[in-house]
Parts: sequence; structure tokens; C-alpha cells
Amino acid sequence: MIQNLSYITVLEVAQSTTGTNSTNTLLSLLPMVAIFALMYLLMIRPQKKEEKRTQEKINAMRIGDQIVTIGGIVGKIVNISDDEITIASSVANTMMTFKKQAVSTVIQSEENKELAKKEKLEAGEPEKKSFFDKFKKKDKHDDIE
Repeated sequence: MIQNLSYITVLEVAQSTTGTNSTNTLLSLLPMVAIFALMYLLMIRPQKKEEKRTQEKINAMRIGDQIVTIGGIVGKIVNISDDEITIASSVANTMMTFKKQAVSTVIQSEENKELAKKEKLEAGEPEKKSFFDKFKKKDKHDDIE
């Protein structure tokens, strides 16, 4: 009979704690939610920013820029069509055509960098400055422009 009494008290205690069971479930899910949020902030978000930056560079390619393909081929752009680019590679100026998706890095020539800056100024887009630009020393010839 003592065993039956202890069994009944255990059931009563279990029934009385079912109200707090839902809060325990929420608290047990909190670490998993925190891990997913941290993973998003540390891995997914920076990767998306990098992909966006790379896509902007690919869209801003011009004839004369240097590129590196995903296969490691380095060349100078000689022709750009809708979704393909033609590059001249090696000393013999071997012409190769690639899809724009095959470009991994774009190295703009100095002329094209200046041309892109002028186009941004004409379009009225503000120049993006980083936090550390405030602390850089200005050259004397920068003020002359």
C-alpha cells in the first residue's frame, strides 16, 4: 500500500508540473535558436555580402580589366557580350571566351577606376568612405583638385 501511495503522489506531482513544462520546452529551445542566429551572423551574412560585392565587380567589368577565372586563368578583357567575355591570355595573346559566371576576381585598370569614379559622380552617387578614412593623412596634392 505504501508503494501505491508513493505512485499516486508521483502522478499528482507530474500533473501539477505540466503548466511549467511548456516554459521548460521554450527554454530548452533557446540555445538552439541562439546557435542558428550566431551561425547566420558569422557565416551566412558575410558570405552573402561577399557574393554581392563580387557580382557588382563582375557587372562593372570593362574592356582592359584583368580577370582571374575560377579555373585560375588570368587574362585581359578584350570583348564583353551579354553573358560572355573574351580574354587575351599569355604572351601569345591567346583568345578565350568564358561565361561571366566563371570570373572569380576582377582587377580594374587604373583608367577604368578613374572612369568609374567619374560616372558615379555624374550619377550623383555619394562616394563611400570607410571609418578609417577619417584618420588617414591627406596629401598636399589631394587638396589641389
